[in-house]
Amino acid sequence: MIIDLNAYVGHWPFRRLPARTADEVVRLMDRAGIDVAAVSSISSTLYTDPHDGNLELLEETRRHGERFVPLAVLNPKYPGWEDDLGECVELGFRGVRLYPQYHSYLLAEDECVRLVSKATELNLVISIPVRLRDGRGRHWMDAARDVGLEEVETLATKVPSSRIVLLESRRAENSGLVKLANVYFEISRAVTIVGELSRLLSLVGASRLVFGSGIPLKYALPALLKIKNLQEPEDVKEMILWRNGQVLLGLGAS
Repeated sequence: MIIDLNAYVGHWPFRRLPARTADEVVRLMDRAGIDVAAVSSISSTLYTDPHDGNLELLEETRRHGERFVPLAVLNPKYPGWEDDLGECVELGFRGVRLYPQYHSYLLAEDECVRLVSKATELNLVISIPVRLRDGRGRHWMDAARDVGLEEVETLATKVPSSRIVLLESRRAENSGLVKLANVYFEISRAVTIVGELSRLLSLVGASRLVFGSGIPLKYALPALLKIKNLQEPEDVKEMILWRNGQVLLGLGAS
């Protein structure tokens, strides 16, 4: 069983993705052995109104049953996000994915703290990608910054009851995030060859690590190999591959 907490459906204007539709993403999942993926609309990242992408995501993924768990992209600076959040809960979204680097705000700003607080009250998980693309390979019009770990730390401290899943992070084991029990770490960008993943595991424990691939922006195989080559018991690998994701997303027992 594998639950992927870092996946996307939709169009990205800066390059052609190997999969854009839900059908195509499911084929990538099947090829990698991924059973369930928590997905957001990558189109929402650059839509003026991100909620349009949320509704598109539901239309795309509906026919695939339980293969997808939808995460809503919301912008705390956009008027009416409260109504959009309420509608997303009614429609079955299990979390919120934030893009401060594309929507021009800081995670510690009052509007963002209010959104995260409200989403937490509704039992939604908060997903924050540090980046979508490596800066070395970005299109010249994609000027998004990487989200700073200290920014995430401030948000997690201000909303201690939240459950924040940090995606695409590097060197998190050297940050204050390891001391915050409400922050979880997705493993796809951790460097195993220098022991980064093992150090993070030793600091936060297996219960705060989750599997993610980054598909279709990235290949799934490298993330899978990181778990396969991890020198830990199988029960630890199971926690990372699916058990923690199952709890965070509120999914039923397999």
